Amino acid sequence: MNDSKSKGIVWLFISKFFPPIINFAVFTYSARILAPEDFGLIAFALSIIYISSSLMPVGWREAIIKYQISDTPTISSIFWLNFFVSILLVFSILVFCLISPFDFQTETFNYALAVFCSKLIFDGLYSTLNILLLKEQRYANLALRTFFSGIISAFIIILLLTLDYGIWALIWSQVVLSIFNFLVVYIPTRDRVSFVFKFEHIVKLNSFSIYTTLTNGLTFALSNYESLIIGSVLGNRQLGFYSVAKRLSTIINEVFIGTVSEVSFPILAKTQAENGNLKVGFLNSVYFSVVLLYPIFIFLFAYSSDIFIILFTEKWLESVLIFKAFCIAYMIVILGIPQKNIILLTNNAKWWFHLQLKLSIIIVPITTLCVYWGVESFLAALILAKLTYCTASMMRSCKLLNITISEYLSSFISPVICAVISILLTLSLGNIFYFELIILNVVFAGLFFIIIYFILMYLFDGGKLTSSALSIFPKNKIIIKLANKQNYKEI
Repeated sequence: MNDSKSKGIVWLFISKFFPPIINFAVFTYSARILAPEDFGLIAFALSIIYISSSLMPVGWREAIIKYQISDTPTISSIFWLNFFVSILLVFSILVFCLISPFDFQTETFNYALAVFCSKLIFDGLYSTLNILLLKEQRYANLALRTFFSGIISAFIIILLLTLDYGIWALIWSQVVLSIFNFLVVYIPTRDRVSFVFKFEHIVKLNSFSIYTTLTNGLTFALSNYESLIIGSVLGNRQLGFYSVAKRLSTIINEVFIGTVSEVSFPILAKTQAENGNLKVGFLNSVYFSVVLLYPIFIFLFAYSSDIFIILFTEKWLESVLIFKAFCIAYMIVILGIPQKNIILLTNNAKWWFHLQLKLSIIIVPITTLCVYWGVESFLAALILAKLTYCTASMMRSCKLLNITISEYLSSFISPVICAVISILLTLSLGNIFYFELIILNVVFAGLFFIIIYFILMYLFDGGKLTSSALSIFPKNKIIIKLANKQNYKEI
């Protein structure tokens, strides 16, 4: 990977950063003026949309990267396949709104669900074309257009809030952002999509796409089913606290974990295509995921109470425990991303789907039952479920690459230890340097934490950090200069 490609990944972070951060600004402001019950209602409606979207044919979209597809007929066929499936799902949801078989389907709920149907359509189309841009590594183009579309969508959302639309500002903030996200990727790729649909182009990708669709769909459904359970058992207020904590963690996930996932898969796919040696690439992918992402979630876990007071005021403090649980869960998910990518790239998507299906048959009833015992029990079951999935995928990926469990765990133990030591030192310094303004405490704590963490990493794991960086960015000038200073032998 040359220097321009490494710059491209920086652009990818930018393109992933702006839509969530704009959405986050609206979400934060809305949380200050709306009640938990309002957020619960929206979360309930969105959970139906998300579970419905788990039926989208995402495997054919990922096949664009897997097989490096570039011909217009195949891309167009995949694009229209996603559109047709989304229309069928929307039709089913609208029928559900008209029949209204459940007590929770108030008039506001049904209207919100109907509006969210447009989000389902545009999200499906956006994801198809976004994968095409990722394959072509047009990160800078994507980032710039995303920035401007985010500005326009933010203007519309703020206008709705100013006009006192209340809960509807929250609803339209989701829909408007989905529409502009689609426009962002459609403009540079419109010449790659035509009014062509050839069924044979879909069929030839079935061996990879069917099980990838089932795997990703099941994963997505399992990550969203809990809102249905909590809302129906504990009510909209408790779901409101849960949804705010989850939404904040989801925004962080989209910016950081989502970007790492999208970078990891193409890099591993390219490694496989060039030399077939995935072991080094896999271990480096795990290592860098932990180096970059674990400090973020460890810091958020430690300062979650202060962060919620700053962002949402004290009325949302009941969300703090839930947010901490999500921080733990996402630290487990971070390890699972490279493992899942290896399983898919080695044509084990069928095995992964069967594993998820078997575990979900056990886990879903257990977590559902735990909701009746309270949110705390549900969160404990949720973390245990994530750990079970991660352990199973770890054992499979290590077996596929002939890696021992101890070799795998030792590959990222140093950044974990450095991050833990850094947060303990930061908390100790916080007791000495204390400010009356909470935001100053969090800002200075963040600065102390980052400085301490990277000093420790440089002192105790600098060689491995540099060698791993070189294996991913072999022509990056900054990394080469750093390696020369460390007298790294492979330069």
